[in-house]
Amino acid sequence: MKKAMKKLMAALLAVAMVCAMAIPAWAADGTTHNSSSTDGKITINNAVNGQTYKIYRILDLQYNGTANSFRYVKNTKWGAFVDDQTAYLAVDANGVVTWKEGVSAENDGTPIKNLAIAAGQYVKDQGTALADDGSKVAASSAVTFDNLPLGWYLVVSDLTNDAICSIDTTAKEVTIKEKNGVPTVTKEVEYASGSWGEGNDGNVGDTVNFQTTIYVTDGNPTNYVLHDKMSNGLTFQTGTISVKKNDEPFTDYTKETPIDDCTFEIKFKDGTLQTNDKVVVTYSATINRNAVVGTAGNDNDTWLVYGDEGKITRSKTKTYTWKFNILKYFTDSNDDKQYLANVEFVLYRKNADDSAEYATFDSNNKLTGWTATEGDATKLKTNATSNVAVEGLDKGTYFLKEITTPDGFNGLTSDVEVKIDSSCNTLTGATYAVQYKMANEEDFTDTDDEKVVPIENNRGTTLPGTGGIGTTIFYIVGGGLMVAAAILLITKKRMENH
Repeated sequence: MKKAMKKLMAALLAVAMVCAMAIPAWAADGTTHNSSSTDGKITINNAVNGQTYKIYRILDLQYNGTANSFRYVKNTKWGAFVDDQTAYLAVDANGVVTWKEGVSAENDGTPIKNLAIAAGQYVKDQGTALADDGSKVAASSAVTFDNLPLGWYLVVSDLTNDAICSIDTTAKEVTIKEKNGVPTVTKEVEYASGSWGEGNDGNVGDTVNFQTTIYVTDGNPTNYVLHDKMSNGLTFQTGTISVKKNDEPFTDYTKETPIDDCTFEIKFKDGTLQTNDKVVVTYSATINRNAVVGTAGNDNDTWLVYGDEGKITRSKTKTYTWKFNILKYFTDSNDDKQYLANVEFVLYRKNADDSAEYATFDSNNKLTGWTATEGDATKLKTNATSNVAVEGLDKGTYFLKEITTPDGFNGLTSDVEVKIDSSCNTLTGATYAVQYKMANEEDFTDTDDEKVVPIENNRGTTLPGTGGIGTTIFYIVGGGLMVAAAILLITKKRMENH
């Protein structure tokens, strides 16, 4: 805060005239007393939500009833500070404070500015020994201190703004516009081409694009360091960092070796960022085999450290990947479902040109990639005790092709279509659904809460169905036999007549 106290917001010069002390002439025989008015009011507009604002009455206002005029006098709490400001202030034997001869605060804001810097530092040096005259935490964009004794006030916060202003008998209300603020960080992930939000989903192996936007709203942007931490399910792609300031390429930063547990750090050079700048940092990562599957998601956490005391503001995104389970079963003689072991599937998806890509998996059936050749695909093999999980998938449509069936069971004659849908552009409350469709079925069927796709295999020999080629053959052969029998019968009758 020490450096912060050495800089004032730009609005300070605009209120310099208000802040100047009015020193009227006083009648020698007039009655003089400290103002009993408590209808003073100081309003801070554009306040930063959650920020604490404090006021200190540096000088009291003294009123002369006969002359109907006022002057400022030092008080007990700030007397020592006022006495030390000999470069700008003059204090007479009665404690009356005026500008030092030759100082023109009305035309030059420098004395006000320097006094504000000194007063702010005095507050810091005194600590809790110096009580404030009012303290409020901003709950909206305006903070108001009212019912104040008239006087000369210092307004401070933890931001880089310190202002001195006066409330007197002719101007009992003063408004200060806060031009500083807490810089904000907005972290987003690309969930569709050119569309950004809090969450997205993808296949293991997919590239995920992130962007972090920094809005520079404090009045003295110094020591800006952006930190980014990716969870174990995301692998940072080194060399993908790109920075723009106000939509133009920006290179006045260094990529630092992390000193904490973050993935990378970007340090912005002091003096290169100004109030109201917009900085956008983009970079990419890969969803890896350690990705958490399901609605817990994989975090990417970002935070900005700034200022002299290491203040922090942060934001995060989540990246999701999904799974479903295969229940391969047959129905026994008791009409109970039983797991069917040693059935092998391959999983594939279709490209826009209708060509197929086949999935490869690790030993835990988590996706590792895609291949154009079915022979290179990983075979998913069922067992006799549990479902088979298929993990690490994006939303989309997939197909299960049965390639091996145990003896005594009928293999599938067509592939099973599986569709995954999701609602995940959010940090919390992400959901996904799995549906499946067998051959010749018109509609998809919802799975249960465990996202189980049930696939039954029948036992025995597959006979030709009604209307099949086998039936046609029987019709032809049967019809031929009937014709042949009729011919033989007619021939026999004729022979008997002869």
